[in-house]
Amino acid sequence: MNRAYANSWPAFALRCAILFHALVLTACVSSPNGGSGRATGEVAMRDYLALAKGYFEAGDLASARHHLDNVRAISSRQAEYHHVAALIAAAENDFELAERHFRHGLRLGRNDAAIRNNLGVLLHSLGRNREAAEQFRAAAADARYQGRGHALENLGRSLLRQQRQVAARQAFAAALRQDGELPLAALELSLLHLRDGNLDAARRLYGDYLNFAQRQRLPHGPKALLAGARIASQSGNIGEVEEFGSILGKLYPATAEFRAYLELIDEE
Repeated sequence: MNRAYANSWPAFALRCAILFHALVLTACVSSPNGGSGRATGEVAMRDYLALAKGYFEAGDLASARHHLDNVRAISSRQAEYHHVAALIAAAENDFELAERHFRHGLRLGRNDAAIRNNLGVLLHSLGRNREAAEQFRAAAADARYQGRGHALENLGRSLLRQQRQVAARQAFAAALRQDGELPLAALELSLLHLRDGNLDAARRLYGDYLNFAQRQRLPHGPKALLAGARIASQSGNIGEVEEFGSILGKLYPATAEFRAYLELIDEE
């Protein structure tokens, strides 16, 4: 997981980086002392971990921590215990504790790729971009990891932070080959092509971004709206420029992106 440019865990981490396996939460999970017949320590730990993950994903940190405490009462020598503990600590802005749990989980979990990816998101959000990139590369190199596309997308973001545009482009392209519907990768790759003067590629990838975002019901942030306005401007489509600008002004009037939009239309 991932939380913040120093103070708060970024939304992209919640959306992309935290990739738990699908959880099926039963309506009633008996406690180890409930006489259910499933009261072995191992089964109880799995049940409590499932509940902790489910409550975490629902945003109920208090309940998630309660069930994680039940896991710890049985045994804390389990990689997934430390993984979930790290995610909760990060959500509560305790980044030092989160990192300790992530690294402990890696030691116990034989370098689990999901833990590596989420540690990378934490490091990225704290500005430790080279360290983050190392974690994303390692996660993406694990052929068994179902989140390889997201790890590559995250790698591209960290490389952009390091001003390594060529390597970032390669990472975003690899992410899209791995997972064909990653809105962020499509948007960032579109912007890189636009910067390099490849308008056709930029327009095509921006169209992919819009389609992915629509199918996934994701809102458009100011960066994406400004990108649309710039591509429309370079394509000579004044109507689309104004449409993107109108949305940008209504939703994000106090942003640097809206100011950049105003400069864009002044130049035309």
